[in-house]
Amino acid sequence: MTVPQLKELLKKEGKPVSGKKADLIARLTE
Repeated sequence: MTVPQLKELLKKEGKPVSGKKADLIARLTE
């Protein structure tokens, strides 16, 4: 998955989209 794709999913869930790719993935799997 690319960072823009991860950010799209986070935006839909209303989560912050800042940080490194690993941070974004961790946030999605919470």
